[in-house]
Amino acid sequence: MSRPFSLSIAVFWAALAWAVAAPAGVTLDGDTCRQVFDNPRAEHIACRTGFRLDEATRAKLESSSFGLISDLACAADLTANRSDVLGRVRAGGDVALPQQEVRCRLTAGGDPVNVRFHLAPVVRIDKKSRRAVDARLGVRDLTGIPEPLATAVAEFLNSEPTLRKSLVGAANDILPNLPNR
Repeated sequence: MSRPFSLSIAVFWAALAWAVAAPAGVTLDGDTCRQVFDNPRAEHIACRTGFRLDEATRAKLESSSFGLISDLACAADLTANRSDVLGRVRAGGDVALPQQEVRCRLTAGGDPVNVRFHLAPVVRIDKKSRRAVDARLGVRDLTGIPEPLATAVAEFLNSEPTLRKSLVGAANDILPNLPNR
């Protein structure tokens, strides 16, 4: 797998797995990205991937939404240029990953509801140690559900404490394997 874009996808999926208390919090669904990532000559990355929540994570989401949302499954068409991501990582500091549109089907009151939002994760990389030290999700522009529920869901995603830890951990798993040049 090519390491430069691996950071982007690892951070992207760690971001989507915002409420994961255990590694089994989400299951990938409909993933076509592996083929693209395995081709180191592919400068333009374009693929589709998705996830479903496990029972414990669904319960946490339901509790956080005051019982209004009981399930969530998401998909995204990921696009980026490999060299852009690598250049950002090499520079260090705040590495803003390419914004992606995420489409989800959530269950609210027993009914399926289609929602969309933009995800723009930012990972802070210490320039000396080349290690990730902080991260944020960057969920915004959530549409498909009325306010104030849209704001509550976005705030839940952006403020979930295990998310930052997951993002930082995913980045630190990838960073040591990136080429130095």
